[in-house]
Amino acid sequence: MMENNKSTKRALLTSALALLMCVTMLVGATFAWFTDTASTGVNKIQAGNLDLEVQYRTTADGEWKTLDNATDLFGAEGTLFEPGHTRVVELKIKNAGNLALKYKIGMNVNSETAGTNKDGKPYKLSDYLKVATTAILACNTGNPTTDAAAAWFDAGVFTKNFSGWNSERNFVNFELEKTDDGVVNQLLPGGEVILGIKVYMPETVGNEANAISTEKAASINFGLNVVATQYTVESDSYGTQYDKDATYPAVNQAELTALLNGGKIVTLGKDIAPIETITVSGNVKSTLDLNGKEMANTTDIWEHKGEYNWSLVSARSGANLTITGNGTFAAKANDCYAVDVQDGSTVTITSGTFNGNIHAVYVLEGTAIIQGGFYSVQQKYPDSAKADEFVLNCYDANRANGTAKIIVTGGTFVNFNPADCQAEGAGTNFVADGYKVVTETQTNGDVWYTVVPK
Repeated sequence: MMENNKSTKRALLTSALALLMCVTMLVGATFAWFTDTASTGVNKIQAGNLDLEVQYRTTADGEWKTLDNATDLFGAEGTLFEPGHTRVVELKIKNAGNLALKYKIGMNVNSETAGTNKDGKPYKLSDYLKVATTAILACNTGNPTTDAAAAWFDAGVFTKNFSGWNSERNFVNFELEKTDDGVVNQLLPGGEVILGIKVYMPETVGNEANAISTEKAASINFGLNVVATQYTVESDSYGTQYDKDATYPAVNQAELTALLNGGKIVTLGKDIAPIETITVSGNVKSTLDLNGKEMANTTDIWEHKGEYNWSLVSARSGANLTITGNGTFAAKANDCYAVDVQDGSTVTITSGTFNGNIHAVYVLEGTAIIQGGFYSVQQKYPDSAKADEFVLNCYDANRANGTAKIIVTGGTFVNFNPADCQAEGAGTNFVADGYKVVTETQTNGDVWYTVVPK
């Protein structure tokens, strides 16, 4: 009987262990899933490069020279234009980058002095100059047809009465952006073209452009500009048209003003010397990218062509303007401010150097938001005790009623503490909450006040 009980116990124990093992295996099995993996290889992207190279020569067998800063394109300084006088330049334009581009060519009047003619009337030389171009020809392609065309071009372009010249155009506001067939001038990477440009005074011009004396002769300083921007060739996820509205860099005051008033993001393509206030007006939101360039007037702007023309750039009638790009506003000594804000407009400055007279930035009505930049004045406030106390300033009555504001969250100011200045009375503070001013004394005795987060 006892032996039977022992056998039964052993059987039960064995069964329990087997059952436990089965349960364990079953539980373990509930944690097993079908699995698989998939992953990409290494994806590499890089920035595209837009690079325009332009060379010129002034004789058919002459040496090709880089266009940048050239001063001999249309004659040396002192070249005298008279009826029939013609100057010709041959251009070679190359896309040296890896992105497709479009380009345009234009004349830029840097400065002009009016003269007095034989009839005692004022005249400008630019009104009596004409421009003509040849067809745009491909070259250095390895194609015998286009290479032959280039050779033909070289042989004929410098002939005064060359039959390949297109119709004459007015010198003022000359631009060449499209071919005669209406096709935008464009170059794929590695592409290269040549064309000829001539500036001349027609033989039909008479004494209306003849100065009454040497002292009363008109003169003009001008340059040739070739500018480029992206073109619609490369694709992204939405097609090739993402850059169809890309704007050209601005290379003169007229272009800059038009683009800013069109609500564009505008990049300066070269230094500009404004002859009057550049006004951004109306319900537009624009950005001026200084692109490291300089805006500096050489003639007086103050109240030029009417009142309230006080600065190199003015935002008016509710405009919203952002200034960036680490360039320079350099106002002529004893003349104007750098920037002003009127009529409820807003100007935001993120970077750059701003040197004005009495004020660098002035707010008549509206808001100036200073996020960065370097600010100083050369013409000081007449009271020596307050000489640098108005680098930033608002119209007193409008600041008092809340319609003129300056908000500073960054920037460096020479001898001007934006947290404790005289601009609107002793102790004026333009610095926003959460920010503070740190100082650094320079070897010349100037103190730089820099606004940083607390």
